[in-house]
Amino acid sequence: MEKYLQIFETLTEAQKIVFLEKVLKNSVELQSQLVNYFTNDQQDKRTKSLNFNEVVVNESSYYKSALEAIDLEEPDYDRYHNRHDRYYEEWEMAQEAVEDEINEVFDTFRDDFVDLISKGDPETMMAKITGLLIACYEADIDDSCDNLGDPQEFFADCFSRVAKSVEREIVKTAFNSESVVGTIKNVIRCFVSGEANKFSPKVHDSLIHCLLSNNTDCCITVYHEFKALKEFEILFPNSYVLATRYGNPSGWISEAEKISTASLGVAKELLEYQSENDKTAFHRNAKMLFPLFSRDLVELISKSMDSTTEQHFAKEVLSFKVFHFRQFEDYKRLSCLFTEGEKQTFLSKFANSSFYEFYIKALEFEGWFDQILKFAENSGRYIWEFPAILQPIIHKYPSECLAIASKIAPAYLEKNMSRNDYKNVAQLIKAVAQNEKNATAVNKLILELCTVFSRRTAMKDEFRTAGILK
Repeated sequence: MEKYLQIFETLTEAQKIVFLEKVLKNSVELQSQLVNYFTNDQQDKRTKSLNFNEVVVNESSYYKSALEAIDLEEPDYDRYHNRHDRYYEEWEMAQEAVEDEINEVFDTFRDDFVDLISKGDPETMMAKITGLLIACYEADIDDSCDNLGDPQEFFADCFSRVAKSVEREIVKTAFNSESVVGTIKNVIRCFVSGEANKFSPKVHDSLIHCLLSNNTDCCITVYHEFKALKEFEILFPNSYVLATRYGNPSGWISEAEKISTASLGVAKELLEYQSENDKTAFHRNAKMLFPLFSRDLVELISKSMDSTTEQHFAKEVLSFKVFHFRQFEDYKRLSCLFTEGEKQTFLSKFANSSFYEFYIKALEFEGWFDQILKFAENSGRYIWEFPAILQPIIHKYPSECLAIASKIAPAYLEKNMSRNDYKNVAQLIKAVAQNEKNATAVNKLILELCTVFSRRTAMKDEFRTAGILK
């Protein structure tokens, strides 16, 4: 049980009332939430409902004007801040300055939406954010300098970011159930036959889903209101499945399975439920959905699948996960399922990639030290990568490791002479010096380098710092 609930249950009714009064007194937002939560003026709500589409039209016009007023050709450099503290070409500065200015504009929109939610007014917020969606695509933007690339795409990204902030506020807010249901009805109708019927409701589906998740008592009403409306299922799949889960508990699984291939959110909700309650159905649907949403579902599926009874599928999932994310615990699981030949084939994909450390670690785990040596002798990696490559084999193949260092170090010093280059050479020599059998040969190599490059005092300093030269 949460700490606050433990304390709450020990309080008297009088203590709860005192605390509530103090919290309300110090929060305008909570005061508004309380008013909206316990207000049941149906005539006022009907008036607002009738005007929802009109509010959307007015707000879209307002946001459209605000976006069109941004000067994309002459950004405000006085407000510009170098993001990465490096030298920028003029076009890069212009691009970032424009992006910053637009982000600031969307931040003001976000603050307005969050304020409305915090005061318990989801309907006005939804009308405004729907107007913003329309404006993002209908605004006539002159970007002759191509600072945004595709303005609509950039605006859409900003819009999605704003919506995520709104969702975070929704989960913290208490709403009047009638207000939630009325809001959802208006949004659905707006996208089915109103001003927003030409635009994607994907973000709004997420917002409605968030509202319903936070107000599950509304799900049954929403389900029965729209269960016969095919557009609800098509346009708002995540919200539809959640409403169905409460409105038709015995039928939601079949509905979710029917539309899961078209909606990542539904696919996740379905698999999460079945992973706990129906392993057979989980594996059946996981096999169907994994090719469609591999990156998004791989963590959920790999965590819940039975590698013993579903070996072929487990190989497919773990191979994908290891190849793309390279978590070594996943490779250990995969290794148990692979034959020796399959291991060789799979690991060969990493041999010439930039993920050499994972490759070396896997070879070490399998005990294939001869392949690590072969890789070190023939890979042509950067000098600073060799200490990690040689580490697993320095005690098994000391003379071979020394031969590699003796070949690389002088050749590298012929072409490189910065202090950082000397550090790289010092670390390589230090790595092969770990085996005492190399002590005499290492000292000889250091003496030769100091003789050949006798005028490089910085090199000797770095050798001393590394502890390989007295």
